[in-house]
Amino acid sequence: MGKSMKLEDQLPVIHSMGNLIFDPVWSMNNHVSGHCELLHIISGSVSLVMNRQKMKAVNGDTLLVPSKTLHRDEFDFDEGLKVFMIQFQWACEKDFFSRLSCSTLIKLSKPKKESIAKLIQQFRCDFSEGTQSQDFVMRIQLSEILMRILALSEQWRKRGNRTDGKTDSEKQHREWIVGKVRTYLENNYSHPLTLDEIAKHASVSPFHLCHIFSTENDFTIFEYLTQLRMGKARSLLEEGKTSISETAYSVGFNNSNYFSKVFHRYFGFPPNKLHRKNFSFRKS
Repeated sequence: MGKSMKLEDQLPVIHSMGNLIFDPVWSMNNHVSGHCELLHIISGSVSLVMNRQKMKAVNGDTLLVPSKTLHRDEFDFDEGLKVFMIQFQWACEKDFFSRLSCSTLIKLSKPKKESIAKLIQQFRCDFSEGTQSQDFVMRIQLSEILMRILALSEQWRKRGNRTDGKTDSEKQHREWIVGKVRTYLENNYSHPLTLDEIAKHASVSPFHLCHIFSTENDFTIFEYLTQLRMGKARSLLEEGKTSISETAYSVGFNNSNYFSKVFHRYFGFPPNKLHRKNFSFRKS
């Protein structure tokens, strides 16, 4: 039997990221990067010239450029162009871009674009607060952004070309995989889970599983897992019978500090606020 790949091997590897004011030379000359590029427009507008196509993006839009791809970023020098850029390498790059038409990102509806922008904004916030020890978490978050982009692109493609839809048997198989994974997560959310383990249970590759799950649900596997965990965690804290650390471990978190951060992000308030409230109520 072949040795199974580690989860780390299937996640994108971040080379650099941050806010960037574009140099006019990138607008005038074709250039190539050795890394994949994700560009989220903060201010200004740009026309990405790539593969004989010109894709115009404005504030709030997101663009992707495969590695080693000749391209040019045309923008108004007086207006300027500021972007949040992530340069990364990915073992799944070839498979990913074979399924994605980069021009589709510009054609998405405003709500779809905003859903991508929201994930990127959260990534930016976490990055500004993060440390090197959080590199693994950042790679997972980047993978979620890429899977969301792929799912929305696939949905747009299907609506634009109904004749390319799946056969009934293929659709049933995809629904069976999603149902199997949902049940597995609902029964095992209390344990630390890896994408490799979940994919093995569904007998598909991790990349294929992420693609199917995101396309069928309009949210990622880990967003669904977080939803399950946060719902159970809130119920436990409202009961007031477990501490925050105990609650964290009971819903699959090995680190109570990270659990508190996820809880705060999900509900808009920290778990200790809910815990104090219900602990005081029980005492009275």
